[in-house]
Amino acid sequence: MNYEKPYQGIRVVDMSHVVAGPYCASLLARLGADVIKIESAEGDLSRRVGKVYEIGNTLLGLLVNLGKRSICLDLKTEAGANVVRKLLENADVFMESFRPGVTERLGFSYEEVKKINPKIIYLSMSGFSQRGPYAERPGTDSIMQAFSGFMNNNKGYDGLPHRANLILMDMGAALYNLQAIQAALWARQGQEVGRYIDNSLLETASALQNANIAIHLTEGDAAPPAAYPLASYQASDGYVMLAVLHEREFKPFMAVLGLAAIAEDPRLQSAASRLENRELIDQPIENAILQLDVETLCEKFREIRMLHERVNDYDDFMTHEQTQESGAFYWHEFASIGKLPIANIAGMQKLEDNPEILHAPELGEHTTMVLHEIGYSADEMASMERSGAINTQLADQA
Repeated sequence: MNYEKPYQGIRVVDMSHVVAGPYCASLLARLGADVIKIESAEGDLSRRVGKVYEIGNTLLGLLVNLGKRSICLDLKTEAGANVVRKLLENADVFMESFRPGVTERLGFSYEEVKKINPKIIYLSMSGFSQRGPYAERPGTDSIMQAFSGFMNNNKGYDGLPHRANLILMDMGAALYNLQAIQAALWARQGQEVGRYIDNSLLETASALQNANIAIHLTEGDAAPPAAYPLASYQASDGYVMLAVLHEREFKPFMAVLGLAAIAEDPRLQSAASRLENRELIDQPIENAILQLDVETLCEKFREIRMLHERVNDYDDFMTHEQTQESGAFYWHEFASIGKLPIANIAGMQKLEDNPEILHAPELGEHTTMVLHEIGYSADEMASMERSGAINTQLADQA
């Protein structure tokens, strides 16, 4: 087995769309799997969410589909559906993210796919899960941030619930999907049976927030804070994030701000009591920090070894020497877009050693190649093209 490409020889049939399924499949491709993405003539929705570049893709669609091969089929035709059935005969993983009932209508439920290939590992990814009164509702990242209580738990200083400006639930689901598929591949060794994996954004939101939910249900609003102060504060030239994590840090922290006398108040000697009496310290801390620049504050906090950091924007983060030397990103040139940073993933081959994985397929780019590999002749493909079962006209064929 190749450590960098442990899944060489593994075939993934990816019928998922947007982020949670596609990003998981792309990570499998980085690990060596042959990922064949099934798309309609419209393409995966991720190709149309955001600015569409000349390559016929958005940045989101590009990033979640790196390393795959794309074929364009009409699954409502028998000939198009038969292509998928042929692919499934020798596949290891099948991924879908339709609303419950859609794959059954298309003829690709787990029970049907298992008849074609008993060893298949089948992943269903949904919004609200496969059962329950909301099962057939569409679920997106933002909708699940609202439904799961996340937004209410993410209130700002304005008192309003806020959405995290990150596809948090989708990306979390992708990683849980990857974990489940890898465990199933390991467990399947030497066996003739596969696995059915059921995941949803609802279950992902539950897992990501498990600690918060348990604390809320057990201790309610009386739950003691992990630290206080714990916030970002405005300095004279930016913002700084700080956390008084250990009680021994509170008095030195207040001293460097010129607030040593306030720190002696017996009502402020624990995180819980400081939160309860926050009116005694919040405004003095804010006023003191506002008088200093970020670098001076950071220097003072470094001296007392207190958790803190400048609140960066993406430009600050990407140009920072620490980010650059960590090897977190590999810059790759994409046609009609330019250079983009692609994140290296822990445990996976560095992208600088594996640049061929950084191709995001055009819509249907590999239709001819893949159909040829599974036995279709040129005449058969021409006939299927005329009937609308496949489409090879949307991209130059690899």
